[in-house]
Amino acid sequence: MNIITSGESHGYGFYGIIEGFPSHFRIDTERINNRLRLRQSVFGRGERMKIEDDKVEIKTGLWNGETTGSPMTFFIPNKSLTPPNERTSIPRPGHADLGGMMKFDFDDTRVITERASARRTVMDVAIGEFARQVLESLGIKVYGFTKGIGGIETDLMANAEPEIGAHPLLCPDTRVEEQMIEIINEAYKEGYTLGGKVTVVVRGMPVGIGTFAQRQKRLTSIIGKAIFDIPSVKGVIFGDENIWKVKGYEGVDDIFEGLKRKTNHAGGIEGGMTNGQDIVINLVAKPISTQKRGVKSVDLDTMKESETTYIRSDTCVVGAIVIVATAVVATAIMNELIDSFGGFTFEDLKGNFSSYRRRIDEFRR
Repeated sequence: MNIITSGESHGYGFYGIIEGFPSHFRIDTERINNRLRLRQSVFGRGERMKIEDDKVEIKTGLWNGETTGSPMTFFIPNKSLTPPNERTSIPRPGHADLGGMMKFDFDDTRVITERASARRTVMDVAIGEFARQVLESLGIKVYGFTKGIGGIETDLMANAEPEIGAHPLLCPDTRVEEQMIEIINEAYKEGYTLGGKVTVVVRGMPVGIGTFAQRQKRLTSIIGKAIFDIPSVKGVIFGDENIWKVKGYEGVDDIFEGLKRKTNHAGGIEGGMTNGQDIVINLVAKPISTQKRGVKSVDLDTMKESETTYIRSDTCVVGAIVIVATAVVATAIMNELIDSFGGFTFEDLKGNFSSYRRRIDEFRR
C-alpha cells in the first residue's frame, strides 16, 4: 500500500491518495469528520482553528460507500486561502524557513511555511481515522492521551481515550489537567508556548507483527518514522520511560505459564516485533517555535540581525498531537498489516489475519 499527501496551509486544501487498499470496506465519513473537529477543539489551539471547518470529501475509490480497490482520493478544503502576513525575509528559528529558503532558493519565508506548516496534519488525521476504522474491524484499538504539559505530568494510564467534554486536554487525570490548563492560560497571557508528553496505546495486536530481519521493517522503525514526521515531536520511547534507570534483570518482562507477562517494560515490542501485549508509545513534543514574543534572527535581505514578527499560533498543541499521533500510528499499523496479509477484498485481508491469529493462539496452547 502507498500513501501520499499534498497541499498547502493557505492553498485550495489538502489531498491524500491511498493506493493498494482492498475492496469492500465501508467507510464512516462522519467519524472522520468528528475526529477532524476534535483536532481543532482541544484546549490550547489558536485563532486559525476558528477560521476552518475541516470536513473530508472522498473523491475517488468508493462505490456506494465501499472501497473499490482503486486509489482513494481524500480532500479537505481550506477556508482561509490567503496567508495572514506579507512577504517576510526573516526566517523563524525552530522552523523549516531558513533551511528551505536556502535549499530551494526563495527569498520569502511563506513559500516554505505553506507546506511545512503543521496544518498539513489535518490530512494525517483524516487518513488515520480511516485506518482506525480498519483496525477496529480487525479487533485492534488505537487511542492516546496527554501525559504531561510544561513540566506537569500524570502517572495515570488511561484505558481509553478521555472524552473531550470532561477532559479538554485529553488528560485522564482531572486534578493534573486543571493544573495544565492553568499554566496554558498563563503562557497565553505572557506570550510564550508550552510542550509536553503524549502516550499512544495499541491494543489487540497478535504476536509477531513486524520483523527482526531488516532494520527498516522493524515495527519500532515503522512506527517511529511515522511519529517523527509530526511537527514538534522530538523524542519517542517504546514502553517504560525509566528503563535506563534499572538493572537489566529488572527491565525485562518475565514470561510465565501460558506465555503470559506481568509487566510491559518493552511496550509491547521485542526484537522489532509485537509480543502480544499493548504497544505503548511515549512521545515528547517541544513548545512550538511561533510565539508572541519575538526571537532573534537575521533579515536575509540585509543580512543584519533582526527579530521575528508574530502572526498567529497555538499556545500548546499537545492535546492536538494526541489526535495526530494516534492517526499516524494507526496508519502505519494498517499499512503493515495490509503488506503482511494482503488480499484483493477486505474479507480476504480479514480472513488471512484471522487465520494468523488462530495459529498464534494454538501455539500458546
